[in-house]
Amino acid sequence: MIDKIPRNELDRLLFNVMAAIYHFEQHKVALFDLNFEAFYLLFFLRRRSSASMGEIAAELNIHISTASRVVDRLEKRNLVSRKKNPNDRRTTLVCLEPEGENMVNLSQNHSYELIKANLKQFNPDDLAAFVKTASAMGELLKTTPRSTKDI
Repeated sequence: MIDKIPRNELDRLLFNVMAAIYHFEQHKVALFDLNFEAFYLLFFLRRRSSASMGEIAAELNIHISTASRVVDRLEKRNLVSRKKNPNDRRTTLVCLEPEGENMVNLSQNHSYELIKANLKQFNPDDLAAFVKTASAMGELLKTTPRSTKDI
């Protein structure tokens, strides 16, 4: 089946997916005044409750100094906080604060309502195909981050 899809068609499909996600995220950036890295970190912390700077840098695939700057910006907005690790006083954990939890909820509610409204135009077979494709996207692109493997 894959051999029947021309290369230029796969390239076009991938670009369309990237463009849709990019513009969707840019809308959220403008709406909530947070960049994609910051949103991802908030969602990551919600699943973990806390993480060290090293874990954050590894998850976001960025240098630890860049991770520190992302955390600094979120901390200034009271979305996260730094706390001493009770198990190892030499390390600091980044924790999601109630304002950060609220931001995640607002973002998720926005996405849910928008997607729910738009999915009403899909027939049941197309809806099932969408769910199957979205569920397999990380495996398809071989980008499934560590934080989502157990979900």
